[in-house]
Amino acid sequence: LICGKKKYGAFFQGDMDAAAKVYEQSQDFPIGSTGRLVNILVSIFIDGLIGFFFARKHRDDEAKWTNVGQDAIKSLRKWVRSSEWNFSNKLYLLEAEFYFLSEDDERAMSCYNASIKSAREHRFVHEEGLAEEKTATYLLHKSQHDEALEHFVNAKKCYESWGAYTLVQRVDNAIAILLPLCTQVDSNSGVTSGFFE
Repeated sequence: LICGKKKYGAFFQGDMDAAAKVYEQSQDFPIGSTGRLVNILVSIFIDGLIGFFFARKHRDDEAKWTNVGQDAIKSLRKWVRSSEWNFSNKLYLLEAEFYFLSEDDERAMSCYNASIKSAREHRFVHEEGLAEEKTATYLLHKSQHDEALEHFVNAKKCYESWGAYTLVQRVDNAIAILLPLCTQVDSNSGVTSGFFE
């Protein structure tokens, strides 16, 4: 249970190295021995996101981390059959991250958009924010700065609604770095027109 909470906290704070370290530590404990079912489900989802992140960042270890992500997708596919409401947005996000890794741009964007839509419709505002943020990161990787900014702003709004002000600050920092790269910035206000309305 402690490993899950530490991993979740590190992940949402953007400290992926710490999240991966806790993931590695948690492998000493069999699934199901770490507490309530909901903690296990969330933990596997986060494991998948960590896996795809490190598969992209550490190509020497890509196969290991890709397997972590793919195992999470397999689990989510089973769970979606039991409760599409609870798991579809998570599955779409994991699939989007897989397609990001695979450089399948069309499927990646389709899954990112589906994850955002599903999380919004099912009122998982924190996971809508996460999907918006992951979409922004993907678009940033593709040098689509204006589109990335729009998704970061949407993520910020979701995190504000969730009351996660540490996440709001982290996204604000990303927005501040991104703004000078955008083409739709209003020179009078320094803010991208339309994004903050």
